[in-house]
Amino acid sequence: MEDKRGYSHISLKPTIRVQTDFDIPSQNDVEPPEFAKVQAEDYKKSKKLSDEYGKDLILVFERNLIYAFDFFYNSKKIFIPELNPVTIFYSNAIMSKKRLDDFKLKLLEESPSLKDMDKNPDLKLFGDFFQLASNCIFNLQGALESFANIIIPPDYSFIDKNGDVINRPSLSHKLFNTIPKIKEKEFKKHCRRGKFVVENIIKMRNNIVHLKPTKEQTNTKFKNPYRRLIKYNFSDAIKMAREYINFYEPNLIEDCNCGKEYFFDIIVSQKNQ
Repeated sequence: MEDKRGYSHISLKPTIRVQTDFDIPSQNDVEPPEFAKVQAEDYKKSKKLSDEYGKDLILVFERNLIYAFDFFYNSKKIFIPELNPVTIFYSNAIMSKKRLDDFKLKLLEESPSLKDMDKNPDLKLFGDFFQLASNCIFNLQGALESFANIIIPPDYSFIDKNGDVINRPSLSHKLFNTIPKIKEKEFKKHCRRGKFVVENIIKMRNNIVHLKPTKEQTNTKFKNPYRRLIKYNFSDAIKMAREYINFYEPNLIEDCNCGKEYFFDIIVSQKNQ
């Protein structure tokens, strides 16, 4: 259930899950063909990974098959479920949001003001806020961009309104021109304000990544983007990114029912002597 602040821990999901209507382990008595046995034995003994055989790895659960990849660790092959990056990025954004609210409040309440000009400024106040704020925005954009790249076929031709090929389409073009054509429905008709919020996520991310000193004739070169970041509505951005993704792939982003919450924090400890 979503908590009162609207950013609950979500479920991470695999890229591919195949659900069955039978108990898979109960089928262990099925004899595999001889060539499959030979391939399996060769794979176990070799130093090759599964894709070198042109094969997929599948982890078997009671009524689920989940695609995975292998990795060499300490000379042994381990198997890792392949997670949908959209859910990882989105989860990271939420996990950043938990503490950035606290850091923002601390920044606003503990910074010097006209009433207490003698207070010593603490550089960590804005630094702590900026770290998690930027992490939240980067991961929201990462969720949206990875979602677009999953939906859009690799050989898709991007065409502008004049019929010309677009060699390097923007993320905004993918989200609000290409995907609506592929899915045959438009998010902006479903939620016009949501389109504005999602586009603002992209704009805010680009402003931070390409942060440049202002051309104004003052010595404070980054005050305007920093002010915008402090004013930014992170809850709205998180909500609308989820709304967009789930509009085209229902329930991809879902609250986890594990009863626990996860969040990033900045831990302070003494250096090793």
